[in-house]
Amino acid sequence: MGQVVAAPATELAGEAAQAERERRVRERWSAALPGVGAFSRDLYWLAIPAVDARYQRRACRGTEGLRWFAYLCRQHLAGRRNLSMLSLGCGTGALERKLAGIGAFTTCHGIDLAPAAIDAARGEAARAGIAGLRYDVRNLERDGPPGGRHDVAWFNGSLHHIERLEPVLDGVRDALAPDGWLFVNEYVGADRFAFPAHQREAMGAAFALLPARLRRSCHDVDRGRLVEEVPMPDPAEVMAVDPSEAVRSSAILAAIESRFEIVERNDCGGTLLQFLLAGIAGNFRDDSEDDRRYLEMLFAIEDALIDAGELQSDFVVLAARPRRA
Repeated sequence: MGQVVAAPATELAGEAAQAERERRVRERWSAALPGVGAFSRDLYWLAIPAVDARYQRRACRGTEGLRWFAYLCRQHLAGRRNLSMLSLGCGTGALERKLAGIGAFTTCHGIDLAPAAIDAARGEAARAGIAGLRYDVRNLERDGPPGGRHDVAWFNGSLHHIERLEPVLDGVRDALAPDGWLFVNEYVGADRFAFPAHQREAMGAAFALLPARLRRSCHDVDRGRLVEEVPMPDPAEVMAVDPSEAVRSSAILAAIESRFEIVERNDCGGTLLQFLLAGIAGNFRDDSEDDRRYLEMLFAIEDALIDAGELQSDFVVLAARPRRA
């Protein structure tokens, strides 16, 4: 009988750490539902209708009334039929249901690490009676994308949770047909939100311009408390809550550009607004002209700093074609 050689202790420790990381991420995103908790109307920056409308306009190059995914389909898939799509890190399936609503695909395969999210996606797809839509629990970093050749691969706020960007994007490129497309709606700012000092200072200065009534906490635990400063994220706490959160977000664009030709890139901002509005979003009333004016002021500040090159856009929507060797 041959001798059994034990794996090195460091290798076993590494595997255990990876398994624990995956467990924590799976649990985090099984519990994170759209419109609930941090993503609720009271707390989430993009839940403010005027902020979301601005994001969509920028994503769609000024086109009014169009969502980013419909814009990309119109711009780059016009006239194409019988499309096979991948939705990578699909969560509870909102994107796929919207794509089905505009007749974007014949088949679509959604994958996510979180079993509860996949269960929710399957249930919603079944209730909507959507044909050609399949969901599976899958670890994209370990297992790569599903096999076959596909016409489109989508990342909708999921790529910034990927640590092994390079092999994952290699796999996505290989999974696309020669005339396939990569469509991305993504955070590409500082890793784990470790923002540089000048970005934090700009957030704080803009926040201080808001009146007290708009700086009241909308969190249930301290609702109505005056918020004195922007709740800047602590990278260590970010990692503790979700080891995958913005793990290598600042490397996303370079990783894409080395494997894909970016045909269209639309900067959507969010550089100040994402955290400046976090936790106070519910104070902004849709029917208040004054509230709208304050939002427009914040938009102008963020746009001016980005246009002047003082800050970069932390969110992008892009369309890219695979580079072939």
